[in-house]
Amino acid sequence: MDENKRRRSRVEAQFDAYVLLGDDKIPVHTQNISMKGVLCTFDPRLPAGVGCVVLFVLTREIRFRIAARIVRSVESGTAIDFESMDETAFFHLRNIVRYSSKDADRIDRELEIPAFSKKDEGE
Repeated sequence: MDENKRRRSRVEAQFDAYVLLGDDKIPVHTQNISMKGVLCTFDPRLPAGVGCVVLFVLTREIRFRIAARIVRSVESGTAIDFESMDETAFFHLRNIVRYSSKDADRIDRELEIPAFSKKDEGE
């Protein structure tokens, strides 16, 4: 996607996470993240087009899940688009993105604008 069309900033953020596919718990390492998705290390068990759950484990007590879809899976990385999350996941994800950003206020300003237009939703 053209960088100018992005509605959410990507930030560099390297940490471990898991992609849950059915009964499989596949470890990945993030490369960058936004409020809309994550780019992580490639794993051939993560095919494009498949729904999944991304599990972030920040500490023993802090972990959260985000429903997602794998949109691209090539050797340079696996791109995963977030589809839905609860309030707790949103809170932690926002903190990760803000903390990793050079301009945390920009992240907050972006959240004032919907990530999708009605056209994007097929209406």
